[in-house]
Amino acid sequence: MAQGRPVEADVRTRAIELIQQGIPRNAIARELLIAPSSVSGIAKDEGLTFDRANQTASATAARQHDLKVRRLELIDELMSKAADHLVAIDQPVTVFNFGGKDNTFEERTLERAPTGDLLNLHRATSLALKDARELIHDDDDEGVAEAESMLMNLILELGLHEDE
Repeated sequence: MAQGRPVEADVRTRAIELIQQGIPRNAIARELLIAPSSVSGIAKDEGLTFDRANQTASATAARQHDLKVRRLELIDELMSKAADHLVAIDQPVTVFNFGGKDNTFEERTLERAPTGDLLNLHRATSLALKDARELIHDDDDEGVAEAESMLMNLILELGLHEDE
């Protein structure tokens, strides 16, 4: 089989560095302006490979970590929303009305929200807590059972538990 021209020592050294950094073969060839087969030959001569199993495992682990962090952020947001809903239940609320034959505007401040709005706030609180509980359950780490138990106790104490 015919061989091409030899690769210069400085190009060879740079190719070895890039291979060790995990840069793909074709990217190294493009950067150094040599044939991909030359890069493969250099790797073979040096006992190096383009095995991406380690890179794939690292990338997968990084992605799982990123998703876990995002789930924790969502849990925090859901818990915050649930707390906001609970506070709103006992707050005064302004109600208003437009209309009538004279197209008037009326408003009143009530000590508490109307019953239908209170029910919706309870449901929204319950849903936020249940969603947070499910996200916690997705992360099977230490403390999950404790956090889940705390959330369930909170749901039960608030009377937000619905038999499914």
